[in-house]
Amino acid sequence: MPQIHYSSEMGLTHSDFFRLLPKAMGDHPYTITGNVVNADVHDGKLTIDLGPPLIRKIALLEIPYSVVSFTFNGVTEVQQQAFKQHFDLHFQRGGG
Repeated sequence: MPQIHYSSEMGLTHSDFFRLLPKAMGDHPYTITGNVVNADVHDGKLTIDLGPPLIRKIALLEIPYSVVSFTFNGVTEVQQQAFKQHFDLHFQRGGG
């Protein structure tokens, strides 16, 4: 199975990320070393690398964000998409 890698900007602080992580990971066991999360996903492995905290300025508004990179090994595209859907659901913000 090929490696699947992608990155996305997530509008949150590091403390928010680690607070929400347990529910986002569901039943997948994981360990945290610094800003790196290593997990077992189905029969494969996942590495999540939380980039440095950044600030996006829009006029007087400051919004925290980080670039988060996901690398899946030994996971099918269907399994990766199912994981991503569950993970993203737990990091959604309310909107109007």
